[in-house]
Amino acid sequence: MKNVVELLRPSQRTQNLAILLSDIKGFTARTSRQTREENFRMLAFHDALLLPVIRGFSGRKVKSIGDALLVTFRSPTDCVLCGMAIQDRLASWNVHRGPAERIEVRIAISLGEVRVDADDVTGDPVQLALRASAFADAGEVVLTESVYLAMNKSEVPTEPFPVRELRVGETRLHRARMIGPRELPYGGRALKRLGKLRDPKLPLATRAAAFVARRWPVLTALALVLAIGGATWRARVRRGNDPVVRAEQMLVAKSPLAALAELDKLSDTPRAKSAQVQVVRGKAEHALGQLGMAFADFAAALDADASVADPNVVRAVIDDLESEGFPLQWRPALVRILGERVGSPAAEPLRGIVRSQRSRARREALEALELMGQATDDDRLALASAELSDKAAPCPAVLNAVRVLVVAGTERAQSLLARTAAEKRRCGSREAADALRRLDRAKAQAAAAAPAGDAKTTTAPASTSTSTPAATSTTTVDSPSSTSIVPLSSPAKKPAKKKTRHKAKAKPKPATTTAQTASPPTH
Repeated sequence: MKNVVELLRPSQRTQNLAILLSDIKGFTARTSRQTREENFRMLAFHDALLLPVIRGFSGRKVKSIGDALLVTFRSPTDCVLCGMAIQDRLASWNVHRGPAERIEVRIAISLGEVRVDADDVTGDPVQLALRASAFADAGEVVLTESVYLAMNKSEVPTEPFPVRELRVGETRLHRARMIGPRELPYGGRALKRLGKLRDPKLPLATRAAAFVARRWPVLTALALVLAIGGATWRARVRRGNDPVVRAEQMLVAKSPLAALAELDKLSDTPRAKSAQVQVVRGKAEHALGQLGMAFADFAAALDADASVADPNVVRAVIDDLESEGFPLQWRPALVRILGERVGSPAAEPLRGIVRSQRSRARREALEALELMGQATDDDRLALASAELSDKAAPCPAVLNAVRVLVVAGTERAQSLLARTAAEKRRCGSREAADALRRLDRAKAQAAAAAPAGDAKTTTAPASTSTSTPAATSTTTVDSPSSTSIVPLSSPAKKPAKKKTRHKAKAKPKPATTTAQTASPPTH
């Protein structure tokens, strides 16, 4: 098994190659002063300037370590020419740049047999190039003696390097000679072989990031406007295609059947049971005269969300209350929905129904007002007056009117109760008399519980109530408070008191005489 693995593993190759090693001068110090974005920008420009030149001279980039590039060439002459072209291109670039944007590299070249892997090159020539780069300065192309001996010297002018030997007894250094101006220190002859190179550009993502960094306030505002506009447009399109919106538009156009057809498109979705859809469906059904179905949808919607009770819903539910064709078995539920779910928006229309000519409708309207806490004494008196003045009113209606008057408890309510009690009607008179009695008792208890202003007024009611127990039963309209003030100052009632005392003393005399006459026979 081990032999099979070794056969499948690619064997390492050795080749005689020229090694070019470049690195940026002062890279470590610059990175400590710059931001990460500035460092990334510098390295991006470094690659954009160097890599086209390397490819132009048939070089192969093996790897990059930070700012350092390791490149291999088959020809040592092409390797040296590539180094000179790189320095010329960087020099022409730096002429038009500030100190913070300049890129200055040093290049060292060696030659020898190296081991070539898929993503690396190792061997003594690589170590020699690394040592030689330590002696190079920015803008220089330093080469070992092996490169100098192997290259075409007619194409590459060179000069001795001040350092005598790289390693004692082994090799010496040389360098390419600068023969041109500042912007083209190596004369530009090697660079001209590549033709016209495009100006270096950052990668699209880097350029976009830099552009956004410079223009972020404007771009942010523009993006926000576009996002809002896009969202508005999508919402408008979605709203225009929404079956509920289309159904509402058809209701405005007085096409309830078409509105119901639009809502039927949502029948298989959970949205069909939402309060909004049920309200729109109820409006369409009410417009078609389907009062029971419309109320069922309104009730379900209001039970789920009472806020859907818009003016159209309120008018529809009030119309159900006034309608004679509304199902009787649903009228209690209708009153509950009006009182507990619709609430205050329906108060004023209900007050108009309380004063209408329909007996059932006005009773249910007052009941709804009582449930929502909006009923007033005027509403109660209006209902009671209408019920008691109606000679054809059924007995339950009259009894309900009496109960309403008791709740009102005003002077007008008491006068209506007194009139009803005096009429001796088949239904309602006795209940009115009982109601008056309860009201009088409540007033008497309130007067007794109130703080006394003077002793005479506090003792007078007690003497009146004990001496004339039948007075309150014979006069049902007069209140106990009025009779408690009169007895001490009224001269007309004093003989009555004496007369009753005389009669009380005279009554036992016949009993004693009969007892005396009856006793002799027993003896």
